[in-house]
Amino acid sequence: MDRNPVSLSGMDPEKHAWITNFFTENHLAFEVFPREVASPEQLKFIVYLEDNPLYYPCSDKIFQTIIAKKGGDILNLAYLRIWERLEPLMDSVVEDEYKKAYLRSLLRIKFRHETASMVMLPSRLEKRLLQIFVRVSEIDRPLASAKEQKNQRVFSLLNSEAYERAINNPEGLHLSPDTSLEDIRLQVLFLQIERLLALTAHPALWTDEAAIDETRLHSMFQISVKDPGWEWLKETLRQWIMSGQVRYMLWMGSSAGEVLLDLAIIRLLIKMGIKVIFSVKQAFYYDAVILKDLIECPYLQEAFSDAEIITERNISKNHLLDRLKSDKMLFVISDGTQERFNPLLTSVTFARAFKETDLVISRNHGDCTCLSETSFQFTRDIVAVTRPGPGRISISVKQRHPNVIRFSETDLREKADALIYHLKMQERQGKSIMFYSAIVGSIPQQLETAKKILKVFVDYLRKKLDGVVIINPAEHFEPGMDADDLMYMWEIVQRSGLIDIWRFQSVEDIEKAFELMGEKVPPEWLGKDATYSTGCTMEMKIARDVQKQYPEMQIIGPSWEKFQRRKEYGIGKLYDRVLEDI
Repeated sequence: MDRNPVSLSGMDPEKHAWITNFFTENHLAFEVFPREVASPEQLKFIVYLEDNPLYYPCSDKIFQTIIAKKGGDILNLAYLRIWERLEPLMDSVVEDEYKKAYLRSLLRIKFRHETASMVMLPSRLEKRLLQIFVRVSEIDRPLASAKEQKNQRVFSLLNSEAYERAINNPEGLHLSPDTSLEDIRLQVLFLQIERLLALTAHPALWTDEAAIDETRLHSMFQISVKDPGWEWLKETLRQWIMSGQVRYMLWMGSSAGEVLLDLAIIRLLIKMGIKVIFSVKQAFYYDAVILKDLIECPYLQEAFSDAEIITERNISKNHLLDRLKSDKMLFVISDGTQERFNPLLTSVTFARAFKETDLVISRNHGDCTCLSETSFQFTRDIVAVTRPGPGRISISVKQRHPNVIRFSETDLREKADALIYHLKMQERQGKSIMFYSAIVGSIPQQLETAKKILKVFVDYLRKKLDGVVIINPAEHFEPGMDADDLMYMWEIVQRSGLIDIWRFQSVEDIEKAFELMGEKVPPEWLGKDATYSTGCTMEMKIARDVQKQYPEMQIIGPSWEKFQRRKEYGIGKLYDRVLEDI
């Protein structure tokens, strides 16, 4: 199908209205649900949108079926599967017969109501029904006991002598007199990963009570994982090792039992020097690992004892990178959701982690509808390692969009160091350094005007002031950079101690810029200054902190008190958001 399946220009008004209804009914419209739904800027951390105005977290087939109002068998079958999965859950975990009957009736009413219009996404329906189930049943972790049993079985297996002998059996290594020790090391790691991947194809390992002996393990190892995706992954890992750079991998979609096999694979990746961010669900979603499982399941507690658990759902880029640069190799985050992979509803922390990683591993077969069965492409390479059925393993690759530009932490630091070097050269020539913080996009639909104001006023200052180097941050923007990248890069420069004067945009500066342009100040800009920008507010906090270390630095502009109404920088934006409860 066309890469741009949803174009609003020239669209029939009725169809446009139906699409709007689709997003609002599924609670996926940022304009209507700004607290729950990712902003377009945050979404772009994960999905490469090009000029696409809309993103839908489902397969193209499901979306087109809903928009064409031809739900029929496709949607009804998807809805039915959700009910068939939910009904046994009620029977297995709710003991009180009255409450069970009440829940079944309530959920059936809700099910019929939500599916009547044939506009509801199956994944969104499932999430709503699960939320009702958890709240009414008052069972926070409905399958906790069953999931713990699955984890216990795999935990026992991985700590058995049979497993140790089987996983370390040298059969399958290709050795010759010319084979180097490094090649042997890599062969061992890849062979062990391949064997563990083969084990994930056998649910009996975590669903059956029977002990698994060494012979049966060797038999399980025989499952072929020779998909092109596996060869692609091995080659990528080899290149990473040869580069000598620190690499980050995001691992998502693990379920009870097999999570410990996943973790065994992750341990091998860590031996290659790869840092892994392990993503779990925020709340109950059947067998999926959730944050509370890591805290309350003793087997997961022990398995993840050396991991750093990041509980913040809205972590900043700086704080995330600070964590990732620590000595820790394994990190745990929540994706913020209670459903299948849905970039529109993931937490800020997950979105930023996705953006900072080099590769994403998806382990949930159900997520394929949002990954491989969609025309959308993503900002990172995604390897889906799934089990289509018992005894089968599939490894597929969805490479990132070729136009994606990524600035790594190393890239941004190098750019900052280059700027610092330039400023030092200017300082040696006896020049003073001024940094100018101004509104860039805090006023909707005024981004280009903001840039023009900034350029005109900085040019004015350069002509007026002698021996002063004035830094206009907008002049150093590069395609592919977002505000997260810019703030991170500039903070390195700002804390270098080279700034003599830090000037913040005032009302008078804006009025002077319009005067220089021969224009009157329009209503949108009347009374505006740097305090209107949360980005500038963050920079004022940095400036005050820097001034404590370098008291000779001068701060010019609105007083600190006026900045207090805005405190948090927007998500990857060149404009801001106002925080509630300030």
